[in-house]
Amino acid sequence: MIYKQASLVWLAIALATLVGCGSSSPSGSTNQPFPSSHLAFVALPTSNAVASFHINNTTAVFTTVLGSPYPGGTSPAAVLVHPSNKFVYAANQIGNDISLFNIDSTLGSLLEVLPRTPTGLSPISLAMDSGGAFLFAANRLSNNISAYSIDSGSGALKAVAGSPFSTFFNPDAIALTPSAKFLYALNSNLGAVFAYTNTSGVLKPVAALPVLVGNVPLGITIDPAETFVYVTNSADNTVSVLSINSGTGALTLLGTYATETTPTAAAVQGQYLYVANSGSSNISEFTVAPTTGVLTQLTGSPVSAGTAPFFEIIDPNGLFLYTGSQTAKSISAFTIDTTTGVLTSAAESVPTDVPPVSMSVSK
Repeated sequence: MIYKQASLVWLAIALATLVGCGSSSPSGSTNQPFPSSHLAFVALPTSNAVASFHINNTTAVFTTVLGSPYPGGTSPAAVLVHPSNKFVYAANQIGNDISLFNIDSTLGSLLEVLPRTPTGLSPISLAMDSGGAFLFAANRLSNNISAYSIDSGSGALKAVAGSPFSTFFNPDAIALTPSAKFLYALNSNLGAVFAYTNTSGVLKPVAALPVLVGNVPLGITIDPAETFVYVTNSADNTVSVLSINSGTGALTLLGTYATETTPTAAAVQGQYLYVANSGSSNISEFTVAPTTGVLTQLTGSPVSAGTAPFFEIIDPNGLFLYTGSQTAKSISAFTIDTTTGVLTSAAESVPTDVPPVSMSVSK
């Protein structure tokens, strides 16, 4: 009987392998190691789960990790992978807490570590420093930001003294500068960005007044050089460029530029800025002047992006841009020309079965 059971197990594995090899879909599940790939994690709020994928380093082909998606907290709204590639965090908007997942280093599968860490009401956005020492969560309904130190061994979160830190009403998104010196909170109701200094997780408001941008801003991102902040104004069909005072963190509005319809997200790669336009289902491509922040659209911009791209993220290798569509329930890949910045569809798309809202990619 023992041998019979073993034979059935091996038969199941063999059949799974054959199905994977015969499938034309890049999302075929597998439990084999992928030495030439890295991992992506996607928040799926209607499934109360986080999906896990291998992404091929050179082709951007997605392969669903065996067992994905993995159950977690209630309605995850944001997801981040730790720079050690050992942990994943998900902010659960209805659960009012943060899930910690351990990553299986061989398979890429996830296992939630309980209990979950409490936040304020309706955590909607996450930010983490590049060293993985601190995690921040914007709590939309309790009007504050929770700050946690991260245990490097276990990934466990511990509230920083004084946390949560008050913000204005209904913060919608947060972004942390690469140096982690400053944190910026976006408020869609006011059309404004609020600035904070960060010292070991302790947030203090910058003395300057919040900077007004456009109407109903939804996306905020910071360039790697820590020079500019970009905000997508969904009701105005524009993107605002703000400069960062390197000493104080104060922001100055430099200019606002036309995009296509309903811009929802922005991503930066070198001197290039990409804005996802949900309403017109395309991506606006810009070059950024290094000292003035002036945006100039690339020839051929915008590029078609399937159906209503809601968020976007640059792959750590700098070769691909990924967009997530809630309408199409999928993730799509675009190749970045490293010389010209032009995007080209990589013809790779993976279904998520339910609307995706956030994505994070390991290094």
